[in-house]
Amino acid sequence: MISRRALSGLLMTLVGPASIAGDNALRLGRCQGSCANVDLPTLGYDAFCRSFFDIAASGKLKAVATGAVVRHEMRSLFRHDRLYRPSAGEMRLLWRAGADGFAVTKVEFGLECGLPVRGCLGMPDGEVKGLILLGHGMAATPERCFADSDPDYMNAIGKQLCRDGYAVWCPYIVQIGNQESQNNIAAMLACHGISAHNVSCASLDAGEIVCRRLTGVSGLNVGVYGVSWGAFLALHLEAATGRMRPTVVSGYMRDETKFLMSPVISGNLGIELASYIHFDSGRARYAGKNLARLICPCPLFVEIGSRDAANAIEHGRDAKFAEMRAVYLAAGHPDLIDMTVFDGVHEASGTRARPWLQQRLASPAYQITSRLKNAIAL
Repeated sequence: MISRRALSGLLMTLVGPASIAGDNALRLGRCQGSCANVDLPTLGYDAFCRSFFDIAASGKLKAVATGAVVRHEMRSLFRHDRLYRPSAGEMRLLWRAGADGFAVTKVEFGLECGLPVRGCLGMPDGEVKGLILLGHGMAATPERCFADSDPDYMNAIGKQLCRDGYAVWCPYIVQIGNQESQNNIAAMLACHGISAHNVSCASLDAGEIVCRRLTGVSGLNVGVYGVSWGAFLALHLEAATGRMRPTVVSGYMRDETKFLMSPVISGNLGIELASYIHFDSGRARYAGKNLARLICPCPLFVEIGSRDAANAIEHGRDAKFAEMRAVYLAAGHPDLIDMTVFDGVHEASGTRARPWLQQRLASPAYQITSRLKNAIAL
């Protein structure tokens, strides 16, 4: 373990103060239930998303992927047999902000496919117990995940995890607050041979590299925490790479067929779904036995709000989880999967998930489970 005081010195040595633009980026405006309308223009994410089209028009996109190997069952989703690797270029510090019990550094770096990544690395005061890769959902931002003065549905889960003693990497998942924007970006990138889903998963997976470059620290035990759309990324990242990192999935557990026929969809016909994923049979492995066969024996914890309309019992919540648990049971690992239904809506909780992560990451079994990936054919 290493203290944040030591990390601060390493940060200045490795990156340097000249890259820092300011320290006020956690002073977010009030979102009043519509955080994207406040955060995206204020933090520059709307312009960041539009820059992807400028990058494509300039001919700088490259269909190159040399990162972690993607198993063949997931390659139609990732368009490559590997994740996109962070480039060897500069990792630019945008700002650093102190908070109560932790600090957040925002950085930008490039992926080898030619696209930039922005994200926040939270570092706790005191000793660092491990690293959590945090995937936020639609219309949220990394900054909001670390600030609880006016929380959105992420409920400042990044701040909670930092206070638990973990470094937390949360990249910006590219969209401007709605599914249409994500579809349009994905379609444009696909025309250039680039997978938007690979970009998102690679951005999340880059947390270990970000932490090492900024602090010089490596070898930390790593967990994954995905909320809403970020839950897709968490599930698919572990299914694709087979790294067996303890994974929390928040706000996703349902039967897609039942959901797509439900009033949630029929009553909102003007709202697009992420069709490039939902309507491709090779890409709809979100939950259930097919996905469980890919991720087992990855330690998996699911948390769902009791009033989460998109993940209700009538949409197959309990039945799909039972399918997944049956796969784990048949494989001899029933203790590695669990689900809790908490009193809440479509939101992150962490009440049971955070102690579960602490137990899994601190246990000697972490090393044993993580080594099981070597027995899986990729």
